[in-house]
Amino acid sequence: MTTTEAERLDGLRMLRAPFREDQIGKLPRVYCKDCSNPKKHCTEPGHRKERCGGCNAYVSNQHRHIDYVGHADATERLLEVDPLWSWEPFALGEDGLPAVDTDEFGNPVGMWIRLTVCGMTRPGYGSVPSNQHDAVKVLIGDAIRNAAMRFGVALDLWKKGEREDPASESPIADAGRRAAPARQAANARIIVDSQWVEVFEKRLAEATKDNVTSFRQDVVNAMRGDRIDSVTANRLMAAIEDKQTALHAPADGLPRNQDGTIARSKVTDEQLAAVGTMTGPQKREHNKLVKDVTSNPQPVERSTEKDNGGPWATDGAA
Repeated sequence: MTTTEAERLDGLRMLRAPFREDQIGKLPRVYCKDCSNPKKHCTEPGHRKERCGGCNAYVSNQHRHIDYVGHADATERLLEVDPLWSWEPFALGEDGLPAVDTDEFGNPVGMWIRLTVCGMTRPGYGSVPSNQHDAVKVLIGDAIRNAAMRFGVALDLWKKGEREDPASESPIADAGRRAAPARQAANARIIVDSQWVEVFEKRLAEATKDNVTSFRQDVVNAMRGDRIDSVTANRLMAAIEDKQTALHAPADGLPRNQDGTIARSKVTDEQLAAVGTMTGPQKREHNKLVKDVTSNPQPVERSTEKDNGGPWATDGAA
């Protein structure tokens, strides 16, 4: 079957047709930073997770709704325009399966694809939260919707969602809508091994600089073995990070920059002097001296006097 340039352009224009109201759902976007962080427990008064009547998601009550188009409707649009549309991953792994991005637990969280419609190919990226049920399947659907947006599918919803929430993902993706209930269901199936957690925390308290990083793998293995749920895993990972920070903290206790130098803007001259480091005025004087020496070099005259060796003279010295 051959396709003329005019037919291809007509098909691409059809992709941008607006969706019916019954095809548009509600996607929750949490705007509280602590509520959206799985490693933290939000302590703000009134902030809690509950079932939302608008989007039917179990999510923090500190969220707004963004209009989105689901997987089935986006796929139907592609089929209507080009029954031969196709997608492929950007790369394959050593096992021959699509290459995916993973989190610190080894769970799939992202994937790049190429989507071909009407003979044109454009990229797309799918993403899901950690511990997403059927993660790879959801990744594929999310990546297809994201790439379809590059062709104009639900682009009006994307623009609207971007204006309302510039930090949000594509409003044509429904992974976020299902993520919270799926994660809750996964955690509900796991009975946390409290004895294992207690032993782990005692071992972590005695960790050293040499072995503290190995504790991360212990958490990963425990989660994969269903000994702990994602909430406990995130808490233990945060505890490992805190322990690692404490072990590598400088002996003087002064705040450091990323390169290990003292964060001078966060300390006083008295604190600097107490640890034998140049104070602000001393540092400025030192820098001025260095600048004067390097920018105004003085000529040096060679001495014509003969060196008699002084105290370093050997037996053969004159």
